Amino acid sequence: MTASTTASTTASPKTRVLYIDDDPVLARLASKVLARSDFEVVHAPSIPAGLQLFGSEEFAAVVLDHHFENQTGLAFLEAVAERTTKTPILYVTGSNDAEVAISALKGGAADYVMKSATDDFFPLLVSALEQALENARLRQQKAEADRQLVIAKERAELLLSEMNHRIANSLSLVSAMIRMQMQISSSEETKTALAETQSRISAIAGVHRSLYTSDNVGAIALNEYLSTIIAEFQSSGGFSSGVIIRAELANVPTSPDKAVSLGVILIELLTNAAKYAYPDGGGEVLIRLQANGQGELMLSVEDDGIGHDRAQGPKGTGLGKRLINAMALNLGAAVVNEREGKTAGTYVAVVWKA
Repeated sequence: MTASTTASTTASPKTRVLYIDDDPVLARLASKVLARSDFEVVHAPSIPAGLQLFGSEEFAAVVLDHHFENQTGLAFLEAVAERTTKTPILYVTGSNDAEVAISALKGGAADYVMKSATDDFFPLLVSALEQALENARLRQQKAEADRQLVIAKERAELLLSEMNHRIANSLSLVSAMIRMQMQISSSEETKTALAETQSRISAIAGVHRSLYTSDNVGAIALNEYLSTIIAEFQSSGGFSSGVIIRAELANVPTSPDKAVSLGVILIELLTNAAKYAYPDGGGEVLIRLQANGQGELMLSVEDDGIGHDRAQGPKGTGLGKRLINAMALNLGAAVVNEREGKTAGTYVAVVWKA
């Protein structure tokens, strides 16, 4: 095989350009000049002919003249505007009217080139073609990168959802094992401790359940999550039948980490209210989640029960108070034990930056 044969068989194919112009002489000249820059020109002598070729063959770019016998090149732009093709179209005009160029660009042309009788026209046309093709290539690469990013995001969300599902199932299994241990325990103190542990685990599992059932795996709707905790606490016999639970929960999204901390805090506050607020078995517990108007959010639990003198220290083991303080630290929250106008019962709130 000769060197010339090898060169001809490995040469890159020329870039096909549709040249729409009713001047056959200029079209032939354009074909010769553009061929030197590795462009293969296919000539269409009219807009209808250009539309037919454009619809039936593949072209890397289109060079479109403005003036035709009975119409302008804007008619071509209008005809192809609804197509999904991203083929760059260069608009060629001999008019100095800026409105023509503006109309062409608004109609979808990638660029325009001033037609002139000087030797500058074809070098400018070649340069504009190369720039338009490069821009089209970059747009295509960006579109592909965006598509791959969407696919990767969807895959990551699917994996994260599956992980949350498995974690929730595992925590539910641990909770069931604790419940079985409670059933065989003979010590009321042990049963109480296990029940509190089970509630804490359920609060954490609830976050993961919310995540794998949500469209947004990075955020938790606090009102829905906390409502579930309250309902589960009630259904498990946390409060006696004479205690009324009232919840006023604003629709507040938050991160999973914050939701876990708030869930644990709520469980501890509900547990304390159930154990100590109403020894006679009757009363109301009010749970609020709201913004305080100062760029902060607040979760509070209050009752009108017998109250508690904090100077005497925590009742029981004090584990609940330590957990509340630890979770508040994770939130960067302050723990508040007083509310203006509150004279009876117990009030505890955590306040954190929204």
